Amino acid sequence: MISPLPADLVQAILAIHLAMEMEELYTALAKYMEELCGISRFSCFLFNNDNHCYSLAYSNVIESSIWDEIVFKENQAPFKELIDHEPLLTPIPLTWFGNSYDIHWAKRLTISNETAAVIVFHEYPENLEENVISLRFLLSHFTNAIVRTTIFCEMRSSKEEQASRLDLINEMGEMVGNKSLEPTLATLMRIALKITRAEVGSILLYNDAGELQTSIEWGLNEEILEALHFTNPEPIPYLEKVSSSKDIFIETDINHNDQLSFTDQEHRINSIASFPLYTPHESYGLLNVVNLDPDSTIEDQDLETLNTIAKLAATTIENHRLREMTGK
Repeated sequence: MISPLPADLVQAILAIHLAMEMEELYTALAKYMEELCGISRFSCFLFNNDNHCYSLAYSNVIESSIWDEIVFKENQAPFKELIDHEPLLTPIPLTWFGNSYDIHWAKRLTISNETAAVIVFHEYPENLEENVISLRFLLSHFTNAIVRTTIFCEMRSSKEEQASRLDLINEMGEMVGNKSLEPTLATLMRIALKITRAEVGSILLYNDAGELQTSIEWGLNEEILEALHFTNPEPIPYLEKVSSSKDIFIETDINHNDQLSFTDQEHRINSIASFPLYTPHESYGLLNVVNLDPDSTIEDQDLETLNTIAKLAATTIENHRLREMTGK
């Protein structure tokens, strides 16, 4: 006959599975680990099976402001020798970001034979022999819950990002029929800086003489861009080469690109992204943003969104030019 689970353990498992947010999940784990096992000080490191790194996701010992910065390769994790071994009565002191933390034990959490996370205990688990079954049950259910909650949060985040991108496209789409070109270009400039997280930017359009001329300048003038050249095989002005192409150009580290030379001594350009403005009938100019946020990565979907918005803006420019030609 199988003995029923203790009521407090059933309550703990239920609370963990009802949690739909990461914060709720860790709060439930902390509460019941202390109630069932007397463990109150712990950290949880999620494991990424693609890059084999542990990243700190939660701790009630380590200050939350540095969680994102605590990442270890699997073979360099300071707690790797303690995983699944007996707890140490005398802890290993570890120093992270100038603070010392005691580690007594580390427990691997697995699902389908793959590591999902590691719980690091910062205190000795008293009466472990009496509580080991409860702790095992609790952590087993926590492992399933953390995988489920991670997937849920990622899906929600993805949906929110998709909705945000669609809002930006719709915003530009509403400008296509605008008879005034300036608001359209200003909207394009604002969206471009938002998506790329760049410092400054500008929009250059071809004038009647076929030369690029600044139409919108948000901290980036023509003189700065004219100081940027491609150097191989022979010097070519950046604007001339990029504007003649219909391809997006992005360089996140100009200073270490041997193919580019920036001769302006008074200004600083670390990175640049340029988006040609064209329709199937004509090329109209170039959108440029410089000094992108070095701590952010422009995803492919971000580029696709901005490219779509740039094409909508180009359609607006074309409509504006046609109206000027017809006098309407």
